[in-house]
Amino acid sequence: MAKVKFGMMMTDASGKLGGHVFAKNRGGSYVRTKGIPSNPQTSAQMNVRGIFASISSAWASLTEAQRNSFRGFVSDYARTDIFGDLRNPSGKSLYQRLNQNLAISGQTLLNECVSPVEVPFANLSSADGVVSTTQFDIETVGDTTGSKLVIWATPSMSQGKKFVKNDLRQLSVVNGGSAVTTDIWADYVAKFGTPAVDANIYIGIRVVNANGQASPLEVVKATIVNA
Repeated sequence: MAKVKFGMMMTDASGKLGGHVFAKNRGGSYVRTKGIPSNPQTSAQMNVRGIFASISSAWASLTEAQRNSFRGFVSDYARTDIFGDLRNPSGKSLYQRLNQNLAISGQTLLNECVSPVEVPFANLSSADGVVSTTQFDIETVGDTTGSKLVIWATPSMSQGKKFVKNDLRQLSVVNGGSAVTTDIWADYVAKFGTPAVDANIYIGIRVVNANGQASPLEVVKATIVNA
């Protein structure tokens, strides 16, 4: 892995170029050889890809007025890119982003865009599994009434691992509320098997409102005990 120091003509880089990838970490910018990721094509992966493909093709079936409704809101849904610059999505990208969130959370898809609103945080406060009573309760204390809570989890990880975003897998979707307690034991066991006592497991939650907007992912470490 080669490190890079940018000069006057080029101050930053990100992404792929030929057979190389530009990236950065706490040590600075670096270049690495582009690898070919594994593609196990699990049923969950295929389902998500099917959702994405269906939404992408559905854009063509909208009326021009419906497509223009998404184009008209792109500046309201702008995001900051990796360089800290604010970027507007295209109308189609905005349609895909909002409807993918809605599809994953089991909500009605949008044919016309609406103004964005503030998305509440779930405020994920705890995740406690009890093996002897076959319960795995997660608790949120934020007011998420009218939205959906999408719940993710990891399998048991090595004790030293803390960056787990890429290991989270969607487990279930539940209705939001002023405070929500959800038992995910059955869903967790069905996907990963029975958790062991003291297992290093992480739980994630994202709020998705009826507009298709999603909150940042909240993650906490779960506590797994015997009794």
